[in-house]
Amino acid sequence: MIIQCRQCRTKFRFDDNLMHGTGVWLRCSRCGHVYFQENALMKPEKDLPSEPVKSAEESKSAKKGDDLSMESQHFVYRDANGVHSLDKAMRTKKELDEEINLDIEKRPEESISIKNEEVKPREVLSSTSSGKNWKLAVGSIFVILIISAAIFFVFPQSGEQIINNVLVYIGLSEPTRPEIAVPQMVRLQDVRHRVVNNYILGPIGVVEGTAVNRAEYPISRILIKGDILDAYSVVLGEHTSYAGNIMTDEELTNLSEEEILLKLSRQEGLNNSNDKIMPNGQIPFMVVFTHEPAGVIKSTVVTVGAERLLSE
Repeated sequence: MIIQCRQCRTKFRFDDNLMHGTGVWLRCSRCGHVYFQENALMKPEKDLPSEPVKSAEESKSAKKGDDLSMESQHFVYRDANGVHSLDKAMRTKKELDEEINLDIEKRPEESISIKNEEVKPREVLSSTSSGKNWKLAVGSIFVILIISAAIFFVFPQSGEQIINNVLVYIGLSEPTRPEIAVPQMVRLQDVRHRVVNNYILGPIGVVEGTAVNRAEYPISRILIKGDILDAYSVVLGEHTSYAGNIMTDEELTNLSEEEILLKLSRQEGLNNSNDKIMPNGQIPFMVVFTHEPAGVIKSTVVTVGAERLLSE
């Protein structure tokens, strides 16, 4: 037979063998509605009470396009007590679900309020701690400045350096960039080594070249040191001389050792050429080895001294 749910109007195919007596209690598998289905196969009797049947207008209002399920999906109940117990269990389960949902909704609010209460003391502690740290930093800087001032009056040179370091440490001044040493600003080029036969001393070594001022300021008194080495880079001799002191081949051939060293030791150079070398300026130099031993293979020169001029 074809039965229809009283609530959602869904139609099902019901097995006739499951129908007993005046009817059975059914529960719709789609909407869960429980209702009493009368036995349409049984002839109506006057003595048997029947479930009030809904009007024909309600049954006709169902849509004609509803699909019929091939199998019955209803639960059959033999008595009304089972139906009442089922309804009671379903209501109890629904109430429990509502209580659980309410509990879940309340708990996040409680946790948020607890977190907010915990954050407030932390904010107060952080503000107080930051104020204490600021006062401590100011006090320590003040103490350091007092100590530095006392050291400055007792030891002016070291005290000035300490004050500068303190100012750099607290960020009031930038650290001074280390200046490049003046001798490192001198480039030596066109270096050559030759041997001259002196009538008094015999063979003497002569190393000569040109010094260039690479600094942005004028310099003076450039001092050059020359070394002569053997095949194993062992230093066989060394000598220093100031730039600007140049001798002719005639002087190198005829002068004595004392006269040669005297001419090369003039700080101002020949014609005061070593007094002031402008930026990118050039000045010749000469280093003489009055007693050059045998086995000399190479020679090296390096700038070992120079002075910066304060005024141009």
